[in-house]
Amino acid sequence: MTRILLGSDTNPGGRKYNEDRCGSDSFATRGGLKLDVAVVCDGVGGEERGERAAQLAVDTVLGSLRSSDESDVPTLMTAAVRAANTAIFAESQRMPGSEAMACTLVLAVIKNGQTLHIANVGDSRIYLCRAGKLQQLTHDHTFANVMVWLGKLSPEAAAANPDADKVMRALGIKDALQVDQGLYLTTTDYGEANRLGRAGFPLKTGDSLLLCSDGLVKGAPSTGQRLITPAEIVHILQTQEGPAAARALMSVALGRIPIGDRVDNITAVVAQTEDRARAAGLLQHQSQQRSRQRLRLGLVALAVAVPLGGLLLLTLAGFAWFFLASQRGQNATATQLAYATAGARAQTQTVQAFTPTPTTPPPTAVPTLVAGEIAKLYNELQFLQALVDDGHLVRVPADETRFIAVNHRGHGANADVHLAGGTQLQLISVTDARTQIRLLAGSQLFVQSGPYPNGAAVEMAGLPIIAYVRGCLAAEFVEEDHLVADCFQGACSFSIDYGVTIHEITAGQSITFDLKKVQAGNPLPIAPQDKLSYWRLLQLSSAGQSDARFCQVPPPPTATPARTATSEATPTFPATPGTLEPASAVPATDTPPPSSTDTQPPPSETPTATAPTPTETPTTPSP
Repeated sequence: MTRILLGSDTNPGGRKYNEDRCGSDSFATRGGLKLDVAVVCDGVGGEERGERAAQLAVDTVLGSLRSSDESDVPTLMTAAVRAANTAIFAESQRMPGSEAMACTLVLAVIKNGQTLHIANVGDSRIYLCRAGKLQQLTHDHTFANVMVWLGKLSPEAAAANPDADKVMRALGIKDALQVDQGLYLTTTDYGEANRLGRAGFPLKTGDSLLLCSDGLVKGAPSTGQRLITPAEIVHILQTQEGPAAARALMSVALGRIPIGDRVDNITAVVAQTEDRARAAGLLQHQSQQRSRQRLRLGLVALAVAVPLGGLLLLTLAGFAWFFLASQRGQNATATQLAYATAGARAQTQTVQAFTPTPTTPPPTAVPTLVAGEIAKLYNELQFLQALVDDGHLVRVPADETRFIAVNHRGHGANADVHLAGGTQLQLISVTDARTQIRLLAGSQLFVQSGPYPNGAAVEMAGLPIIAYVRGCLAAEFVEEDHLVADCFQGACSFSIDYGVTIHEITAGQSITFDLKKVQAGNPLPIAPQDKLSYWRLLQLSSAGQSDARFCQVPPPPTATPARTATSEATPTFPATPGTLEPASAVPATDTPPPSSTDTQPPPSETPTATAPTPTETPTTPSP
């Protein structure tokens, strides 16, 4: 049985809310089937309704698959998807208001690591990457495609229709649902594709599956440019595996979002068969990256060395002229000549000392980044390296500290991240709008979000806890089971359910999280020992001293209190979702960053299509 590598990533993109949800897991069903499962759902209905529908669909599908006694995989999948549809439809009936509550769905189930079965409802997609070629396995349930299936319109007429891209099928719209299990690799005929899909598709060594919401493959609204090209998808799936592949796909897509564009939510789930050639490709890719970085560093060194070399020649020429002039002078004394010679030699040695390598600006200066770099890493005042990819893991030795200056677009100021000893983190996403950080257990950091309009998001690895800040926030793992987040200045908030529900933290307050129970305690004033700890951390660099003044971190008292972890077991926050972007902000300049609101377009009405098979009723447009 071939081992399947799974990985996933999701991001709001240019929206305020993320209505996408995804899941992946490997398990044995109650009936004894060994399955690897991946699912992506794209919510419809706006904010709470879309998010709720997508999450309910993911949870219901995975739970139904695990608990089933069914031995036939296509039957098992149909039952699981219909169970999700029933759950969403019932929830929609209970909720007040008449807005739509629905979601699209793509589901991939791999039996015994060898045979693929798929299901599709809506316009989310599944792609197969095989032998360097990317092919779509699903067919979008849009007006254009469905009208052709039903024989109502020709392909040309359907494509020209104003409703061509409207979604015709989604979970939660009606109490009955037709599940498309078609495999459209060699045909676009609905019946033939479903016959092939139910028979199962054998996977080969090196195959990769990509499940994604339509946000990954659509163009940016302002430019029409795709966020990621098929060639880039193929390259990533051939050189990265599992979670790293999903993160790499997301990094490329987020980096293409034009400033201010409200692009759709983006979600990607990867399922891959193991392949030694892919591991070799990864090593080759890493080697090429190192070579490109050495070339860039060489060019920078050359750019610095050439003018310094010219300065050296001018100095030597000046010395020669001075020496000859001194020889011709009748009144020059031996003492004066010796003084001039010593001075010229000192100048020459100074120039030569700077010739071999270029200098690096101190942390308080705006880093000079070349293409591909997103931040610079320092050891107190000493430059260590440029960070060139979002997945880089930064590890700080227990007896040292680090400082990261994030400035990938040349803003007039940095987003500063100060790291205490023993900290481990990843810059999982750096865009024009926000810096996203994944913090590992045992870490301690202080963040000043700088000029990024949406600030910084700090995720806790392996937990649903996320802290958001536009201003200054510190976080520390205390003991083994508790995390403390301190809001020093600006707009801070947190979530304990992956960003679904947001709670604000007032500046000057602290929240303690119980990591075992995944609960947040009541807000308390920042402890004196926290203020002292972070003040000391910030004094180790000139940028930190500046941040200490800006973030109003007070100087230390005369005594250091002992640190103890306190936990509030029961959260006292309202269950109403807030916003990922707080209303106020602490900008790097005198002008506050703009805020934006997201609205979901109302459901559009399209004609009802009638035919014996398949039966379709137009629902809502894709979110």
